[in-house]
Amino acid sequence: MFASQQGRGGSDGPLNAIAMAAERTQNEPGGRATMDAIVSSSRSAPLTITGKMVFDAEGRTQAVLTVPRPDSDGSVKMHAVSDGAVLYMRSSQFGSLPEGREWIGLDLSLGQGSDTPLPANIDAKGELELLESVSGDVRKLDMEDVHGVRTTHYRGTVGVVRQTERLREEGMEDLASVAEKKGLPAEVEAWIDADGLLRRMRIVQIQPGKGDDGPTTIDMRIDFLEFGVEPKIDVPDSSEVFDMTPLVKEKLGVSSGE
Repeated sequence: MFASQQGRGGSDGPLNAIAMAAERTQNEPGGRATMDAIVSSSRSAPLTITGKMVFDAEGRTQAVLTVPRPDSDGSVKMHAVSDGAVLYMRSSQFGSLPEGREWIGLDLSLGQGSDTPLPANIDAKGELELLESVSGDVRKLDMEDVHGVRTTHYRGTVGVVRQTERLREEGMEDLASVAEKKGLPAEVEAWIDADGLLRRMRIVQIQPGKGDDGPTTIDMRIDFLEFGVEPKIDVPDSSEVFDMTPLVKEKLGVSSGE
């Protein structure tokens, strides 16, 4: 784990505090959290997504998300299950899916040959893994209350080198090469309680656009409300899922990597 490699600044340093808190929080058997994310780009108005989620010890997350309705000022509820890089979504707004399927499935990595990974995951454990990669200038800011819990607030970055290392460890060589060429560091903030657990995390990441498109900024905050919960999260059966991944890859002009 990255946390075991972060001892250069002393056992009580802020760099170690973030990495150790991310690892310790991952080791919790499960919990409840809320998510707020803003996705913005020069091509469209900012998109705000909010949600309530539970996560388990296997890295799965289940959430109910509220997203803006595209054709009005209203919003719509969406049920989502994240299992690794695969996101399953269900909503009345999808209408009738082929063969009576109830869920849409999407591999957010779009395969190893993709240089256009999608940003909107709800994977709490995956975001914690990213926080383990914090490196460089990490600052201890101040003491703050998060939902009635006293915490210490830290700020740092996940550098491009560390991100590419993580991608290569996961076998995504093509994505790692793209990150080296186009990637930008992610800014992170962590609020850590007296037990060394994360109570809030914020990640702001800028993804370069393709061609003349400007960059896309993803600003995500996750608040951890409760630990020790062990939810039962069921991943939809393949017979219930319409896989959108091939269509999305074709739309984006992404090769299959085969």
